[in-house]
Amino acid sequence: MNAIKWISYLSIAVISFLIALITNNMPDNSVNGFYSYIFMGLWLILTIEFILKIKQIKDFNSSHNNFFLIFGALLIGTLYAIWGDYTIIFSDEILSDISINNWILIFSTPYMLYGFILLFASIIKYFNIYLGQKSLNSRNFVLFSTIFFIILNGLYILMQNDSIDIGFWIFIHEGRPLNLYIFLSMLIQIFLFVITLINKRPVMSDYSLNRVSNRLNDIDRHISDIDNFAGAARRGELDAQIKQKRERERQIQNQKRERELEKQRSARQRAEERRKKKQKNTAHKNRSSQKRRIETQRINPQRKTKTQLNRRNSSSLSQKELLQMKPKTGTLTEDDFKCIFCFELPKASENHRGIVLCPNCRYPAHADEFVNWVRTSKLCSRCDGTLPPIFIRYPKVIPVQTYLKAYEFWKKKFR
Repeated sequence: MNAIKWISYLSIAVISFLIALITNNMPDNSVNGFYSYIFMGLWLILTIEFILKIKQIKDFNSSHNNFFLIFGALLIGTLYAIWGDYTIIFSDEILSDISINNWILIFSTPYMLYGFILLFASIIKYFNIYLGQKSLNSRNFVLFSTIFFIILNGLYILMQNDSIDIGFWIFIHEGRPLNLYIFLSMLIQIFLFVITLINKRPVMSDYSLNRVSNRLNDIDRHISDIDNFAGAARRGELDAQIKQKRERERQIQNQKRERELEKQRSARQRAEERRKKKQKNTAHKNRSSQKRRIETQRINPQRKTKTQLNRRNSSSLSQKELLQMKPKTGTLTEDDFKCIFCFELPKASENHRGIVLCPNCRYPAHADEFVNWVRTSKLCSRCDGTLPPIFIRYPKVIPVQTYLKAYEFWKKKFR
């Protein structure tokens, strides 16, 4: 892109130079005409450069606070306005009394208007003026620019009135009257200089969140366009690299998965071996216990097993056991033998549930309902007495059959 731009600039310069050479050999043509064609080619090159610069700034959603745009526009407008008094090309006078011709309107006025607008914005809007990557204070920039152009315009006005003589000036003046355009430009510069002195507190550019967001979006879009311009070959190479990376990651994941599965299989095998060993030990203990029980019965036939004793205890209760299963109350009723949770008498068919008596009031409760109760409370639901921790962990469960025998005994005492 840069090569095309510079080739175009070189072509414009060559064409304008050739035209200047051709016209210079024509009759009634002065040396000023030769330079006028050179300046026309230069003006076209500068205009293209200005347009590209403005487009670049617009692409990044940036402000026009650029040294090249402001100072360059004013300098080009001033120089081409001065040259309007020396050239015979486009020299038709619009207002002959104040020396304003077509050359000034075409080549100078657009740059002057653009430069004055940006210079005024530098006073009231911009905080910094950027010269490349270096930032300048906008107030100092305006003071410098206005003083420079006031001096430049003043020197030209004095030189035009023959008040001063510049020895190195080789161009021939066409004898036009006072260039009021230059004088008006100098007045505007003086006005901006005064405003800058009064306005001593410039404010930061009014960047809103929307402008910042739009600028970031434009930058992202610009970067995306550059990536797309890279071409399909680069994208194909990146896709291949990403595919290889994913394939390596997939292989690593498969290897990790296989190692995990192998660990799980080994753990299951060890667990199965421990289970079989435990079953074998349990079977051996059961056979040993059964053998000792048979030997005991053979030696002492009168000795009873624990199961037989429990059956005997279930069939006949002592006076002490009956008293231990009597609720603590002055007058016995049927309700005193009902479960304190479901308020129903134990049934013979519920022998698998069992009965638990409160150690404080000796009121009954089904064992499963008692276990559910002590999960949330450490107090008896009937008497609000505190239940011992050992009793909560290991409650004494009475078979339903045994408790029904006690109920039948105390039923005779009901009133």
